[in-house]
Amino acid sequence: MPRKRKTSTQSPIGLELLQSNFVVNNTQKIFHTPAVDEIVTEAKTLLLAKKSAQAEVLFRRALTLESVTPDLLNNLAQALEFQGLKEDGLCISETILILFPDYLFARVALAFASIHEGEYEDALELLTPLFSRREFHISEYNSLCSVLIEYSLLTDNYPAARIWFDAWSEPDPKNPKLDVYRELLKKINA
Repeated sequence: MPRKRKTSTQSPIGLELLQSNFVVNNTQKIFHTPAVDEIVTEAKTLLLAKKSAQAEVLFRRALTLESVTPDLLNNLAQALEFQGLKEDGLCISETILILFPDYLFARVALAFASIHEGEYEDALELLTPLFSRREFHISEYNSLCSVLIEYSLLTDNYPAARIWFDAWSEPDPKNPKLDVYRELLKKINA
């Protein structure tokens, strides 16, 4: 049963992060062997081309060369979800969270699922540890802002959605996903 929606008079989710000094950068954090890098590059290209079944095969091949790395597992989870295998993808995200509790993308994927199931408290529990971080790769920050906007919109906290939209717009103003949220915020006059 969905949990009760929170009112829009509450503070934005993640306010402590907004009130702190944090850095968004483009510094690569995870490194692979050249063979795995080549496979991942090809697989990501296939994902963008909506050829997720082919991408899945390549991510699985990469995992045979470098097993149990959170980014490869996360990419495999995405490939599965894009094929409509949402439960399989979420199962992998849950595994990543157990093995790598600080891995942002697993927390965000599970938070998105919780939000869309109306489990707002579960989503908040997943997201709260991220608010103490002081450094984000741009892709991590994009994902975090996206989930925080979704959370805010679905809990009717439209001012918070606008705050996170604006916070996201600064480091990555040309991100195409911003256009989707810009239109949503226009429709609700936020």
